[in-house]
Amino acid sequence: MKKTPVVIVGAGPCGLAAACGLRRRGIEVTVLDSSAEPGSGSRAILLWPPVLEMLAELGVLPEAEQQGYRPRALCYHTHRDRTLRLPLDEVNGALVLRQERTSRLLEAALVKLGGRVERSVRISEVISGPDSVRVKAEGPNGEPLEYEADWLIGSDGAHSTVRKQLGIEFVGTEFSRAFALAEGQVDGDFAREDAHYYVTPAGVLVVIALPGGEVRVSGALDEGETMSLEAVQRLLDRRGPGGLTLSRPSQLKTFGVPHRVAATMRVGRCFLAGDAAHVHSPAGGQGLSLGMQDVRNLVWKLAGVIHGQLAPTILDSYSPERTAAARQVVQAIHGLTKQTLYPPMALRLRNALLHLLHRAGRLRDILLPSLSGRHVHYPDVLLGESSGTGKRPRRAGPLPAPGMQIPAWVPKAEGEGLNGFRLISVGPQDSTLARRAHSLLNGPSALATHHHLVRAEEGFLLLRPDDYVAASGQTLAELEQVCQRLAHVVQPHVATARTGTG
Repeated sequence: MKKTPVVIVGAGPCGLAAACGLRRRGIEVTVLDSSAEPGSGSRAILLWPPVLEMLAELGVLPEAEQQGYRPRALCYHTHRDRTLRLPLDEVNGALVLRQERTSRLLEAALVKLGGRVERSVRISEVISGPDSVRVKAEGPNGEPLEYEADWLIGSDGAHSTVRKQLGIEFVGTEFSRAFALAEGQVDGDFAREDAHYYVTPAGVLVVIALPGGEVRVSGALDEGETMSLEAVQRLLDRRGPGGLTLSRPSQLKTFGVPHRVAATMRVGRCFLAGDAAHVHSPAGGQGLSLGMQDVRNLVWKLAGVIHGQLAPTILDSYSPERTAAARQVVQAIHGLTKQTLYPPMALRLRNALLHLLHRAGRLRDILLPSLSGRHVHYPDVLLGESSGTGKRPRRAGPLPAPGMQIPAWVPKAEGEGLNGFRLISVGPQDSTLARRAHSLLNGPSALATHHHLVRAEEGFLLLRPDDYVAASGQTLAELEQVCQRLAHVVQPHVATARTGTG
């Protein structure tokens, strides 16, 4: 019996990122993977800001940028001579990098942090008890292995053994059409610095250059079409810009498009993350982005509980928050994927709407924040109260509501914000609310760090370590109430003494 604080099942990017995040916070982890070697293949290639922020936090973003490239723009071609070009910037930009490279960077980071992956270990049973989790497995030579952990993270993919062992239903549907994915050399003229989406009445096709010279070509096969190099070439000829020829394919396959979300992402001491918790079509490149947000949500909470800095009840928020986020993204991707199968007339109407939005200057503001994960929001459950709905939270005055992402005018956390809460008061330099916030949170045993920003509106934001709003308000009474709620999850034995009288 091997004992460890945390067992992570699955050494894909999400499992490795979770392991690195916990190791950085001084927590021992055991990472198990059924494969004998690290994963190969390109798979998820578009790394949107949630992934880049996680890579930056783990110190591997500079190397990732050296191995990949940042597309200059997303180009939507509604006709061979009509293109909607949406430039990408630092806020909403992406990085193109093969998933195998992302995984290798993260595994190297884990080794530097003193961890490693135990390979060729196949999970056979997961037993979640009130005080620990037991994992039975088979080792590289068929020998029986057993692990006991305080916590378990299942990030073992769409066919997750952990999810099945926990009896969690995987709810959703699947498109009947087959989608083609080919990678190889493409001869012909197209802007390789941009990501291209051909959305003509002939159908939808994605063409994106990969680091190293190959190009990915993907789209739904026509009814009755079987996968072959010739079939992909026909897609290029009919839906693409013309004059492109695919040759020497390194990858030529079809894939189905299931859209499923786990009924829950937590059972007792076990959590699901990544494809084990949700799967959807690659439209928009959201799969790895959604999984990394699972990791970022979970790691700071779990580390805080293990270190005794946070009450265990804070872990109750993980599943409601992340299942809500997954449903939002999967629903949006489901609609986007359905559009790829529209008949020609419907595609013409859709394209006309795209051009109207583009001429009005709104298309970029609508589409890019959605792709970059800026529209994901949480129900208000973190501090023990819930709005009771999965709807987008309502703002209270000019400040964002709990569950929304932090606004762009709030400075990013440096150092201390990675592991704790921040209270941002706003208003005049020496406002009564700012002084009260300082008095409540000043001292070595503070519930959160306090910063003041001089702005026209007056109020406060309580910010989480993962850049979401935990609470907001505009009055002293609201501030007092939030500090009392925070006291129930942050260092409870200290919090009572600091906020008991208000």
